[in-house]
Amino acid sequence: MSDRFIQKTMFLHDDDGNDRIKVSKLMRLIEHHPYRELVEKAFDTRDIDNDFILIDHIATIFSKLSQLFKDFERFNIKASIKDIALEEENKDVEGITGVPIKFLFEKYLDKEDNKLDDLEAFAIYDAKNAFLNQYDLTKYANRLYKDGHYEMARKNVEYFKALAQKSKTQDKQRSYRLVSHKGELFVRGITSVNQYNEYGVDFAFVVTMLLFHSIMKKRPGDSFAISSAAVSASKLELIVIDKNMKEAKGFGKVSSSTIISTNDLGNASFKFLNIVKVGIKDSRGFYVFPDNKNDYKNEVAITHNTKAENALLSVKAAELIIRSSEDFVEELELVKQITKPDELRIRIINKLESNNSPFRKISSVRDIFKPVIANSLENFAKLLEMCRKAEELEIDYDLKEKLRYIISDIILNKR
Repeated sequence: MSDRFIQKTMFLHDDDGNDRIKVSKLMRLIEHHPYRELVEKAFDTRDIDNDFILIDHIATIFSKLSQLFKDFERFNIKASIKDIALEEENKDVEGITGVPIKFLFEKYLDKEDNKLDDLEAFAIYDAKNAFLNQYDLTKYANRLYKDGHYEMARKNVEYFKALAQKSKTQDKQRSYRLVSHKGELFVRGITSVNQYNEYGVDFAFVVTMLLFHSIMKKRPGDSFAISSAAVSASKLELIVIDKNMKEAKGFGKVSSSTIISTNDLGNASFKFLNIVKVGIKDSRGFYVFPDNKNDYKNEVAITHNTKAENALLSVKAAELIIRSSEDFVEELELVKQITKPDELRIRIINKLESNNSPFRKISSVRDIFKPVIANSLENFAKLLEMCRKAEELEIDYDLKEKLRYIISDIILNKR
C-alpha cells in the first residue's frame, strides 16, 4: 500500500509552536458529527466559545486534519451479505498493492435509509478479510487471490452468496464504512450497524483539546504542547507533554506525557496512556513507557461499543490518567541504580538484530546502539543520548512505535 491511506508522522517544528485556536473554530471540525451536541454539553462549549486554547502545535494539527477531511470524504452505507459480490480489478489502483479487489453492492441503504442499487468500491485495510470472514473463507480465498485463481475465488463467494439468499441468519445488515478520494471509492471497514460507535479522528482530536483546555482553566500554572503527531483519515496518535518538567535524578528532567490514540478500523479503541518524556538539553528527548504490570492506573481505553455519553464521561475522567506520572517518576529513579548501562545497550541491539525484528535491515537504527560505552553509572547519560538519537530518526510511524516500546521494556525491566 502506498502512503495514500497510511498514517503519517507530522514533523512539528519549534518555530510553529505557541499555537492557539478558538473553541468555536475547533468545533468546526465536528460540525456534522453525530455527537457534536453531546460534546457541546459535556464541555459547555457554548459558554467558552470565544476562549483560546493555548497548546503548542494545536493550530498546525487542526489545519492538517481540516485538509485531510476535505480530501477524504467518509460516509457509511448498510448492506446485506446476500447483496454483495467481490471482483478483481484489472488495473493498478494507487494505495493498493497487488491486484485490487472490488466490492460490488447490488443493493444498499444510504445514511437516510434510501434504497439504492449498484455501487462499486475497492477494498483497503482489512475490509476484504472482514467480508470473507463472514463465510469462513479468508485463508482459502486469499490463497486463491495470491495464486491468481480469481475465477475460483469469485465462484466460492458466489456460492455462499446464493446460500445467503435463502438464509435469514445470513441476511443481517452490516455497516460498510466508505471513503472517497480523488474520484475513487474505497471500503475501509465493516462493522455492526447498532453496536459500533465511530468516534473518529476528528472527534478524538476535538475532545482531547477541550479536555486539556479544561485542565488549564482549573490549574492556571499548567501548560501543554503537542510534541508528536501521526495522522490519517482513520487513525490518530498525539503525544501531549506537560511543559512543566520535573527532576528524575539519573534521568535528569522529565515531563508527564499522554499518548492519545484512536483507530476507526476493526475493534480498536480510543485511548489515553500516560508516559514520561525524558528531556535532554537542546533536543526533543525521548519517551519511556511504564511497565504494563505497574500498580497504578495509567490508561483509559474507550471501545467502539461504548455509548457516546459514556465515552465522553471516560474522556473527562482521563484527567486522572494525565496526572498519574508521579508514581512513574519514582519508578524511573530506581533505574538510575543500574551500574552497567552497557548491558542494556547490548540487550537493545540484540533485540533490534533478532531474526524476526523489523529493524534488521534498518542500519540507521542499529548503528545508534552499536558503539560500546563504559560500564559505569557516570556513562548512563550516554545510553540516554543514544535513545534520544533513536527518537529523532525519521522512520515509518509503526516502526517508531515499536522502537519506543523496545527501549522502554529494556531500560525499565532490564529484559
